[in-house]
Amino acid sequence: MPQNGFLGADHSPTTPLLPKGDLPAVAVPRIARESISQPGTPTERDRVLNEHRQLHPQSSFQYSISRRLSILETDDDLEAAREQRILDHDLSGKLTDEELFGLGSSQAWKGKGTGWKNAQHVAAETFAVLRMAGDLWSYLGLGWRWFYKLIQLVIYAGLLMPGFIQMVVFYFGSARVIRSIPYGKQPRNRLDMYVPKHHWRQDNGLRPVVIYVTGGAWTIGYKAWGALLGRRLSKQGVIVCCLDYRNFPQGTVMDMLQDINTGVSWVLQKIVHYGGNPDAVYLVGQSCGAQLTTLSILTQAEQEARHAKLPGGDPRWSPKGIKGLVGVSGVYNCHDLADHLHGRGLYRSLFNRIMSKDGRPELKLLSPTYCVMGSTYGEQLPPMLLLHGNQDVCAPVSNATQFAEALEGAGAEVKLKLYDGQTHTSPLIENPMRGGQDQLMDDILSFVQNRPVSTRQIPLCPGFLISAAAMICPF
Repeated sequence: MPQNGFLGADHSPTTPLLPKGDLPAVAVPRIARESISQPGTPTERDRVLNEHRQLHPQSSFQYSISRRLSILETDDDLEAAREQRILDHDLSGKLTDEELFGLGSSQAWKGKGTGWKNAQHVAAETFAVLRMAGDLWSYLGLGWRWFYKLIQLVIYAGLLMPGFIQMVVFYFGSARVIRSIPYGKQPRNRLDMYVPKHHWRQDNGLRPVVIYVTGGAWTIGYKAWGALLGRRLSKQGVIVCCLDYRNFPQGTVMDMLQDINTGVSWVLQKIVHYGGNPDAVYLVGQSCGAQLTTLSILTQAEQEARHAKLPGGDPRWSPKGIKGLVGVSGVYNCHDLADHLHGRGLYRSLFNRIMSKDGRPELKLLSPTYCVMGSTYGEQLPPMLLLHGNQDVCAPVSNATQFAEALEGAGAEVKLKLYDGQTHTSPLIENPMRGGQDQLMDDILSFVQNRPVSTRQIPLCPGFLISAAAMICPF
């Protein structure tokens, strides 16, 4: 991760936060996809896509055919052959639009041997989750705070169960959800992809892409937690990729950063096969996911600026490939928040293990705020939008304000928007389930489309249950 942050490690950010207007869309150069073209010929991908559009002006081939061919194949030796098969199927004209887009998520897994492979995968992941839960419990012990929060969490989930049931049905039953696409070889290196509805896919243009990294206190994060946001953004024509990544104790933040870098690199290279625009890819992270995404892009930017390899920067990808970043209820200053988090049950002994490098706690090194302070690469970063509730007790709003000030001091383009009266989870869960205006989704969509957007959503849960859940929420 970035090293320049230590230049200001002994004092708090003091640069005044300047008002910002709407962030403009920035056209950024793109590294050519090596899997289609050789380095130095970035127009080869465009040539292939243009040839396809001339042959099939009413279709966009990438979704189902890529799902069918690549979802279970993870061997690198098959990569070139698989991509050539995708292009051959596309350009042959043998598949109709209905065949290209009509496959449901269950159909995508049919084929010789896939049932047994799926059963093995489910069993392996179930065993891994149970083992990690046991390991995590051994670290947590029987502290009364965790026991109390567990009770709160169970009641909270029970009150919101009418909405959660609808999301479970959508997640497992919708043809628009492509689950568990492998993006790397490490445990939990899989992503869920939410693709737009049919009328969006008839558009000749490729769709914008959001890479979403969920929160979960570095211990209970999971890709399915992004289903609600993925569903609503994809209904508006955005492809959403929800990354799963190793949690503690399966890995430390260093391992999580490796997973995020691997997932981002995969999306930048492969999303064109799924109808995504590789020149319109955005990063969105929530809570600890915001820490991981911002830390990842800061590290990549400093690697480019210094022409050096830094810890937490492998595998490498260019920050110029990301058109914008959104942080939602983010944890940006792990060092200064350590005591606060300890008081809320994330005990310092556990937190130090999570935030460790080579067995030693590195809270400043893993804090985006400290990393960007004193840096000189701010202008290389994409525009950033920080969204935060001013009643957030998990990640106090002051930590978002400090990060915004540090970014501006480094020359980055950043806008901080505060949600009045909102908590850590209400913009992401309670408010969207209540129906009406989904402010978080509208703000992300406005950022992606570079224009004001306002939508109305149907309620997923009775209002009185949502209000009760907000009162008992443990976050």
